[in-house]
Amino acid sequence: MRHYLLGIRFFWQTPEGGVEKQNAFKNALLNESLAILRMRNVTSFRRYEVSVTYIDEFACSEDEIMSSASLLWCHSGVSTVRFGERIFTLVAGDLLFAPEEVQVTDDSQGLVLDIRFDVLNIVGPARRIHLGHIWNDRLTFEYSRSLLGKGTLSPDIAKLFTDRVPTPPLPAPRKARAVAQILVSNPADQTSLEEFAEMQGVSARTLQRQFLKSTGYSFSEWRAAQRVCVAASLLAHDFSISVVASLVGFAATSSLTRAFRRHTGSTPSTFSSGQIGMGAAGQPPRIPATTTFAEAHQDQQLWIYSGTATVTTPGYCRFMGQGDMVTIPAGTQTRIDVAAGSIAFPVPVGLDEWGMDLARVVAVNNQQQKALTALEQSEWSQLSEELLNTPIPVKM
Repeated sequence: MRHYLLGIRFFWQTPEGGVEKQNAFKNALLNESLAILRMRNVTSFRRYEVSVTYIDEFACSEDEIMSSASLLWCHSGVSTVRFGERIFTLVAGDLLFAPEEVQVTDDSQGLVLDIRFDVLNIVGPARRIHLGHIWNDRLTFEYSRSLLGKGTLSPDIAKLFTDRVPTPPLPAPRKARAVAQILVSNPADQTSLEEFAEMQGVSARTLQRQFLKSTGYSFSEWRAAQRVCVAASLLAHDFSISVVASLVGFAATSSLTRAFRRHTGSTPSTFSSGQIGMGAAGQPPRIPATTTFAEAHQDQQLWIYSGTATVTTPGYCRFMGQGDMVTIPAGTQTRIDVAAGSIAFPVPVGLDEWGMDLARVVAVNNQQQKALTALEQSEWSQLSEELLNTPIPVKM
């Protein structure tokens, strides 16, 4: 018997009628859809997913709703990931953003957390930043948020990719731009202003004026700003300050330090081992307390990965610690309050707490997201076409 992915996503513009009516509509739509599939003898599904998304007409863009970008945290070990024709090797403490789906290769030896949100609020090309093990708990918490169905990446994580040492603007005049492009290609180039001016067939005063008027920087300031920008990126990959100073063209580490203070207000050491693309990550933000309430129609099961939590229902209270598992019955007034600094993961109902660890949580979640084979995809496409073109009467 073949197993199929069933995915139904229904959009409407304004949530009217309250939660009960919305859930009734979702369930009615699901039941009618399943009936059509059973007529084709499709009765088993590898992954079962139904989501109803309410869209305010001006609240979000289509790109925000259907994000295909990837955010991967290498929790431990070493892993190789691929997207398109590009390959990245991740080591423990690396965070990778890619603007498209990423595949972790089968021979990877590390534990990678695939952090998925509808809205990441990160733009730009793929890039990897090294935060180190000190960020492990905070990124693990973010992974748990994604599994709990939160829609948006936390701002504290999104801002890690903010360009905090902006690249100096390229000058507009052709002669000055040609010089700037040489320095972008080789920041360590020691050619003087006068030598560049002679190469471009203009006076040194003219070249200086072109830089200052179109960028706001003198020639020497522009070159220093470009070197600082490149140095910040190199420090992210654990190059020593002395090596970085040499690579970008400073005669001594003291020169690099002075340039960093002038252009960033910080020293190079604040950008090392905590680099965030173009800024210092520093200490991770504290993990906040969270609360999970019972759902209307589906039981939930949570596993306490770290810290403590409290289960409360009318007339009953239970304290939980690391490794404990709890089921939240549907349609009840049960709630779980997870303490600040603690992490809880949703797991399939019925999963035993014995032998449970983060690797198992990741494996279960990855299995639920496993892609269809080419044959399954072809057959599912045919079924989807029939489903989409079949009128579905929904009784409320």
